[in-house]
Amino acid sequence: MIKREFFKKPSPEFRGAPFWSINDRLDPKEVMRQVALLKEGGYGGAFFHAREGLVTSFLGEEWFKSFKAAVDKAKEFNMHIWIYDELRWPSGFAGGIVPALDAEYRAKALLMIPSERAYGGKEVIANFKCKLDEKGIPLNYEETNPGEEGGDYIYLTFMLFTASIGETWFNGLSYVDLLNREAVKKFLEVAYEPYVKHLKEEFGKTIPGVFTDEPNVSSSRPRPPSILPPRGPRIPPFSVPWTNDLAKRFMEMNGYSIVDKLPELFFDIGDYMKTRYDFWKTVTMLFLESFSKQIYEWCDKHGLKFTGHYLAEDRLLSQLVCAGAVMPHYEYQHVPGIDHLGMHIWGTLLTIKQVSSVANQLGKRRVLCETYGCTGNYPSFADRKWIGDWLYAMGVNLLNHHLVPYSMRGRRKKDYGLNFHWSQPWWKYNRIIEDYFARLSYMLSRGKRVINVLVIHPIGSAWALYSPVNTSKVMELDDSLLRLLRSLLSAHVDFDLGDEMLMKKYGEARDGRIVIGEMSYDAVVVPPSITLAANTVSLLKEFVDSGGILVAVTPTPHMIEGKPSEEIKALFKKAKIIEKINPATLSNALKNVVKPIMIEGDENGDILYHLRKDEEQYILFLA
Repeated sequence: MIKREFFKKPSPEFRGAPFWSINDRLDPKEVMRQVALLKEGGYGGAFFHAREGLVTSFLGEEWFKSFKAAVDKAKEFNMHIWIYDELRWPSGFAGGIVPALDAEYRAKALLMIPSERAYGGKEVIANFKCKLDEKGIPLNYEETNPGEEGGDYIYLTFMLFTASIGETWFNGLSYVDLLNREAVKKFLEVAYEPYVKHLKEEFGKTIPGVFTDEPNVSSSRPRPPSILPPRGPRIPPFSVPWTNDLAKRFMEMNGYSIVDKLPELFFDIGDYMKTRYDFWKTVTMLFLESFSKQIYEWCDKHGLKFTGHYLAEDRLLSQLVCAGAVMPHYEYQHVPGIDHLGMHIWGTLLTIKQVSSVANQLGKRRVLCETYGCTGNYPSFADRKWIGDWLYAMGVNLLNHHLVPYSMRGRRKKDYGLNFHWSQPWWKYNRIIEDYFARLSYMLSRGKRVINVLVIHPIGSAWALYSPVNTSKVMELDDSLLRLLRSLLSAHVDFDLGDEMLMKKYGEARDGRIVIGEMSYDAVVVPPSITLAANTVSLLKEFVDSGGILVAVTPTPHMIEGKPSEEIKALFKKAKIIEKINPATLSNALKNVVKPIMIEGDENGDILYHLRKDEEQYILFLA
């Protein structure tokens, strides 16, 4: 039951926990003084975030003396100090320690080099040649030998790329290969294990967990030129993520050789949709198993909560390039999290619905959002409230403010503000707005969210359509998906997203409903897409046959896992088909679905709601 006294004075776990930018030479006495200031400001703790400007050696003895001072002082106030697992970001290189140890740990890529000849060498994986049409587009491909040249062909040399040292951002080294389990194991050894040695007794107490920041499979890989055609060759090189055992794992997972089909990842030739679908699903699985699952299990073993966010979650295209897919990773976070940057809200709609959906389905009580970064130093309390209210209406209930600078010396004050700092003229009033969000966190962490419409996430279609050479088809998919999600909310239809990998693991059809973990849905909406997973098609067929409502927006899927299928065409003959995406067409298609909340007099669809059931009572938040 809700307790009035807890609502009036929420415990520290419900209060915001900002990034504490540890960005200068550290002094344990100053560290303790700042913890007291954080308490004054209304925060329940902080993330001890090594950041630009840090002079004290990251993960050295002085670092741990100051970290321990922060923990000791926080313990006195019943506050929390979270571990942040990297020097700056993205997580995985441990401030340069991991890539310095062995080139095997450095970021890898598969590089396609188009030329008038096929190159040879020990890093060459395969060679192909392609006949071209009158526009210079490849028509087909066949294997060839190193050294072959001439004729009316374009020659494709596929080479293993290993990131070189020398990148300033990565402390003069490079990013790492997060598809390589051993590289992540080494990261745990050098960046996580030292905290066990120094502070194990506070794990799960004053130290609740670990934040990981923007791990990805794109950093330190080659990027296509910003200007096409480039200076130099007719066609620039393009790349996709790779790791040394990817070909072996792909064969085990899919039953055929990816090396034999490499041109299909880049050009629309052969069985390219099936090949791309299988490739990006494999990349997603390798990243998931190597990084998120391995770190989650380490944290679980040590009584810590794993949280943080992945890189570029906001669009299908960006998350595909950086992670393959992000929703499956949230299964392996105790507190799944996202990032929200800038003075806007709707650009984060897909991001926040991805994370809150998995939290709802898998019973994860808290959802974190890194908030207010890149807003400058000018947002008012009113700005903080409208951004925060939107996040809470969508499903966040733990604010991670960006950021509180340890030092404002020199350029440290210009670190992607907003700067939450005691030098700000409004600092003495900061607790007022922090009390508001703490109370909201307390209320919206209770019970279970009430949602009865599921939207199938179309990342599988993005996999099948994506080529580094031409991203326009995925961008079109992106635009139509966001239009659909926004229209549903404008029609006051709240929804969850269904990730097909998680649906295979946790989904079932039961009595005219789709059940995923702890959530069940009366209706399923399929956005514009081209392919679904085999398990999803079986699930939807059973759902429709038992009386469930299936709605699909054109173009409807005509493939199963990248292969044309008559079975899926038959399924969508039983669906309500929508040609145009807008609130009216969606409302009409879902008119037989009982809405948990009826909102009248809001023609523009500007009112958002968040409804939860907590035992025998309901909690409703309107924004």
